[in-house]
Amino acid sequence: MLIPSDEIPQADILSDVLKTVVGVSSGISSYQEIARYIEKVGRQGRYYRKAAEIIGLIETPTSNSSVLTPLGVELLDTGVSITNPIFINAILNIRLFQRLIPFLELNNLHGLTRNEIIDFIILVSDLANTMAIRRVSSVVSWLEEINIVEKRDDRYFIVNSTINDNVEILHFTNIDEPLLPRNNELLEYQTVTQRAERAQESILIYRDMATTDRADNAHRNLVNIISERIKLAGQIPRYNQLIDLATKYNGENYIFEMKSITEDNVRKQLRSGLSQLYEYQYLQNLEGSNLVLVIEKELPISCRWMIDYLENNRNIYLIWDGDDNLYGTAATTEKFNFLDLIAV
Repeated sequence: MLIPSDEIPQADILSDVLKTVVGVSSGISSYQEIARYIEKVGRQGRYYRKAAEIIGLIETPTSNSSVLTPLGVELLDTGVSITNPIFINAILNIRLFQRLIPFLELNNLHGLTRNEIIDFIILVSDLANTMAIRRVSSVVSWLEEINIVEKRDDRYFIVNSTINDNVEILHFTNIDEPLLPRNNELLEYQTVTQRAERAQESILIYRDMATTDRADNAHRNLVNIISERIKLAGQIPRYNQLIDLATKYNGENYIFEMKSITEDNVRKQLRSGLSQLYEYQYLQNLEGSNLVLVIEKELPISCRWMIDYLENNRNIYLIWDGDDNLYGTAATTEKFNFLDLIAV
């Protein structure tokens, strides 16, 4: 799916986007009033209003009268600041930035030039070339202002620590958005979108299952343990409405599915997790990725044969929790050295 041009900001100064939100909170509603409030010309009032709308802080339900959204109210209540994690999260939820973050990751060894970022925006959006050249100023300045990228010479590099310091887990809001794109070619985005469209019925079922699972304390604990260790390894944990966790490490992709288990449901849960991982791998076009099933405790003796079945027959790694220590077989421990597992 190409990103519509009206979802890509053209307001360079983030502090003035925040000032726009403050102005709307005080009763300023038209773009003309916004322009005067932020001391800019009339058309820039439209640009900055649209930028605040893209972030999700204001909305304009009538033709020229803006109001705060619930997120905008929350931002005001917690402090209007570029460093407010609510604000940073909101920017990272914009579809363009959800595509730029993996693109920056893929190219972080040598970084990206401004022209390479322009070419990427042209690739994934419906912006014309000349318009993309103008909009890249806003895109890059936003990333620099919230310290998501740093510039070295003429190249831009992602700063993972800023994301991890402000975001518990990077949330990809659209199921049809690649979590871990491998090459950032348009075909890759189209493939994921097409597979999601064809599997809509199954996706609804899995989404409901994921919602139920995430309400479980044991499940949340597993997600938190793994995500914290991913962060300690300097990588970015991410998820969407289906996938519990995914990340990159040393050029490889990892998909994690968490399952709470009891004596009575262990085989059912393992089978469910196995099928989910295969289907998520397909939907995300991540053939060859590492599939990981994480359970809350060691398998009962009667089911331990399934470790060999999962790891050596199904190519699914098994990790289990034990008093906030993570365990795995010797092979899994070696493979997942970045998670600091204990071999058994």
